Order: sequence, then C-alpha cells, then structure tokens
Amino acid sequence: MPEKMLPLDDFLQLNTDDQVEKLKRWKMDYTLKDIREAWNFKHSAQYYMLLKKLRIYERVVNKSDKFYPVQEQLAARSHAGGDRWAGQSTFSERKLPSDSFDYHLNTTLSGPELADKLERIAHFLKGEHKNVSIKLSIEAAEVEAEEQE
Repeated sequence: MPEKMLPLDDFLQLNTDDQVEKLKRWKMDYTLKDIREAWNFKHSAQYYMLLKKLRIYERVVNKSDKFYPVQEQLAARSHAGGDRWAGQSTFSERKLPSDSFDYHLNTTLSGPELADKLERIAHFLKGEHKNVSIKLSIEAAEVEAEEQE
C-alpha cells in the first residue's frame, strides 16, 4: 500500500533528509502529476523549482528525469508550431546549465492560448531570483480573408 502524501505545508516542516526520503518513496508509488495535484501546483516547473529552492533537487531527481525548460519547450513546439528557444541548435548541442534559460515566442495565438503561455512563464519565473531581461511585443494579428466573409 502506497504511503500517503503529506500536504505541502507538512512536508516543508520536515528536515532535509526526511524530505528527500519521502519524495523518493512517493516517486515509486505516484506520478509527478499526482504530487503536483496534491500540492496544488499547476505546472511541473513549480515542483522542480521547489526542489531547487530546498536544495534537494540533485538528491531527488534522477538524471534522466531532470527538468530543463528547454526539453519541455522542445516537446511542446510540435503542438504550438512556433515556440522555440533562442538559436537554431538543439538542446544536446547547446548544453545549457540547469539554471540558465532563453525563451523566444514567435507565433500567432488566440488570447486564451497566449494567456496560458504567459501564465506558464510567470510560474517558472516565480522561482528565479536573478535579474531577467525581457523584450515583449504583443499586437493584434491581421484577420484572415476567410474569417472576414
């Protein structure tokens, strides 16, 4: 029988070694989605940023499971059609450190789709304490001829 997950506040009260041990046990019985839902995290990035903030990321996350924003974005690229990380090289060619990111969005989306993208970026940035440079340009797209008729 799986060990019951603790609420986030209770988990944060544990010492570091107990936190690591609990997470390792939970990972055997639960998915990341289960843990996210139990702790009311909307995105996986919030979970990984918490582990980094608690300084237990390296002890909990398997090398093959490590969160790199680049990997998540590359996987999502095929669905959105226009998202991409800066430059044309792939993640394996660039070898960005886990504390580095570079995000470019160059596409046309509906208002709700764009809001979701910006919300995900906002959740990710809540865990960043270094200065971040941003250039943002949002404008209404031209209506296609089919939609006008």
